[in-house]
Amino acid sequence: MRYHPPCHLPSRAAGPPRAPSNINSARRGGQRSRRQRPATMALGSRLASSLRPALAARHWAAPGHCRGLSAPQGSEPSFNLGGIFPPLATPFSPAQEVDYAQLEGNLRRYAAIPFRGLVVLGSNGEYPYLASRERVEVVSCVRRALPRDRLLLAGSGCESTQATIELTVSMAEAGADVALVVTPCYYRGAMTAAALIHHYTEVGDASPIPVVLYSVPANTGLDLPMEAVITLAQHPNIIGIKDSGGDITRMGLMVHKTRKEDFQVLAGSAGFLLASYAVGASGGVCALANVLGDPLCQLDRLCRRGQWQEARDLQHRLIEPNTAVTRRFGVPGLKKAMEWFGYYGGPCRAPLAPLSPAQVEELRSTFSANGWL
Repeated sequence: MRYHPPCHLPSRAAGPPRAPSNINSARRGGQRSRRQRPATMALGSRLASSLRPALAARHWAAPGHCRGLSAPQGSEPSFNLGGIFPPLATPFSPAQEVDYAQLEGNLRRYAAIPFRGLVVLGSNGEYPYLASRERVEVVSCVRRALPRDRLLLAGSGCESTQATIELTVSMAEAGADVALVVTPCYYRGAMTAAALIHHYTEVGDASPIPVVLYSVPANTGLDLPMEAVITLAQHPNIIGIKDSGGDITRMGLMVHKTRKEDFQVLAGSAGFLLASYAVGASGGVCALANVLGDPLCQLDRLCRRGQWQEARDLQHRLIEPNTAVTRRFGVPGLKKAMEWFGYYGGPCRAPLAPLSPAQVEELRSTFSANGWL
């Protein structure tokens, strides 16, 4: 029998309904004609419209967080993403079933760390290996356990626009505050800027919750083009991007080119978090936060306070461990490291294989050499 955590939170009060989105509607109040959407999007749009009154955009501003370190006074975003988000690892049992009891245990420990929120069903959550039913169940489980002041971002990107819309609506129904939508990539050669703008516009129009773009070229082989990002930043329901490419010049240009929009840039890795903040990023979605959550939140605080020397010293100690649990050893390395710090890591789903003894020793040495073990 599948275990569902007994943790429940009071229902969150609904705010005023979010107006239906359209990239042709200016965020700052302009009135333009609404374009026609294809018939294939009608179902998702109707579902989204029915959910908006209960899933309206709320002002989740966290004390001390701003749009970005370079943002001028008075430029607070309407939906604040400033801070650290761990992209949760999905715990599996030895039989490779989702282990909801272990997930609940990890969430209890994360509740004591001042994260801005959590990301569920990202790359580190083994999202491609979960069935649609499991994806919804995991989001529901996290929502029940998550404190009311924490944001829940849920991955909902699929290869087709229609499937993405349907899953996004399901994530909203399950309690997600924001949809994190990765670039479709199976037909990578056809994913031009125009095709991606059309895809994300349809998703943004139909989604009952705000959308964050997700560019992770290491996994998709596709960088979301700058021109697409700039265009999509004007959409009233697309509020930011998680960029995992690590190109600081590109991130700085994104911040600069979208500075007049209600749009935030999130660093997709702990390895370049300080540099991202220096060019105006709002926060970070960092795999290493599953392991070293408190140090990453400390780095966030140091940057916001302008304590750059202390921030630099801490950033240096995070670079090698971050590389180890991302590019070097991936999700199996992340889950192994979690176990050393009191979390449940457990196995990955096949075909992801566990680390060899030599790899485990190399991983441990990396954390020890930087003073974490």
